[in-house]
Amino acid sequence: MKEYFNNIVGGIQSFWKGLSLTFKHMKNKKDLVATLQYPNEKWPIPERNIGFNLSEYNVIRSRLHVDMDDCIGCLQCERACPVDCIKIDTIKPPKESEFDCGKTSFGTQKKLVVPRFTIDMSECMYCNLCVYPCPEECIYMVGGPNEDKHEIDYEFSQYSRDGLIYEFADATDEDILSVGGDEYIKTREERKKRIADGESLNGTEILPGKEENVSVTASSAPAPSLDKPDFTVVNEIEDRVTRATAKKAFTQKFKEKASFQEISKFVKLSLEENGKYSSNLDDIIKRISEMTAPDSTDGGSSESAPAQEEMTHKSFNDLENKMQRGIVKKLFIGEKKKGLSDLDILKLIRAELKTKEMLDDQAKELLKKLMLQSVNPKETPKVESDVFDLKKLNDIEDKMTRGLAKKVYTKSKRDGKKSTEILADIESELQSQEKLTGSVDAVITGIRESI
Repeated sequence: MKEYFNNIVGGIQSFWKGLSLTFKHMKNKKDLVATLQYPNEKWPIPERNIGFNLSEYNVIRSRLHVDMDDCIGCLQCERACPVDCIKIDTIKPPKESEFDCGKTSFGTQKKLVVPRFTIDMSECMYCNLCVYPCPEECIYMVGGPNEDKHEIDYEFSQYSRDGLIYEFADATDEDILSVGGDEYIKTREERKKRIADGESLNGTEILPGKEENVSVTASSAPAPSLDKPDFTVVNEIEDRVTRATAKKAFTQKFKEKASFQEISKFVKLSLEENGKYSSNLDDIIKRISEMTAPDSTDGGSSESAPAQEEMTHKSFNDLENKMQRGIVKKLFIGEKKKGLSDLDILKLIRAELKTKEMLDDQAKELLKKLMLQSVNPKETPKVESDVFDLKKLNDIEDKMTRGLAKKVYTKSKRDGKKSTEILADIESELQSQEKLTGSVDAVITGIRESI
């Protein structure tokens, strides 16, 4: 009985001690509550004593930083990185270029332009191996012995991975163009476009062994183009397994940029190896070998190749200084007659204005704009074709007859013939092959009346 009451008293005492501590913290919240509203509130960093001066301690593990003014583009840090989180691109100015890449803090003459210096800190393993081989000591981990260069940044968390990718390069597009990096800008813009297309799910994924393409396009599927295989002929194969095998072989050779003759041979070989080839596929294999680029066989509107915006002497009318404008136009007209490209002429104009000390901010902006226009192509508007649509021949019911008619259509269109001449060729060919039946003649008559 005594033990029973002792347990009750002990429980009440423990309860009262805990409750009194709670009341104490509630009464003195500011002094006793340990919770901080991170990231608006942070604990102060305590003083540290590691037994010797920080200047002698060179293995601090924190965020990487790069002083681009001292970077010479030697790629030593990129090669030393064991996880490939450092990506560097360099451009070497041509010998005749007067572009000054600058000097480092150690007096080293820089010979390369660095348009890209990216470090992905989400992949970094903080091994510090990239720091040691740098001959100019331009890459380092912040804080510690490098506190005088850059204060420590030990909290650099981000909501998304992109926030942990740091770009240190400071070369402008004008600098890149000045050293002949127009191809680099083209490649960079193409890469950005591919990334944007991927983020918006624009494209078609070919799954091997499947009977149809699996579309992953966010909107309506785009028209066939040179970078995507056209399965119009292959889709006429009735057997699902045979059709899937043919598509797989077609796609493989198409990605290797093989000719349509090579693709047709490879498709036939693949079908034979899988025991799926028969004589009724001869016509399809033959039509694959005779396929051409989509823009010459679709029978509808064709899209011209990208063309650059034409630049004339009037492109410099925005220059306010009359003397400056006169020098530029005279130089442009003279070099244009020699057959130089627009980009080369703009480089000469920039060098001439710089020599005459007339390269002001307005001229720099105008030249930069024209240089970018000369590098980035713009698409020309679509031009309507003067022949009827190939799809109108789909009204022919017999597959063999329809395929023969489309073959004649393609050849005649490639020869530059008009709709009436193409229809006459189709009639002549079908008649010689004894394929010109009453229903086929009705289809051709209907097309002739509609044009």
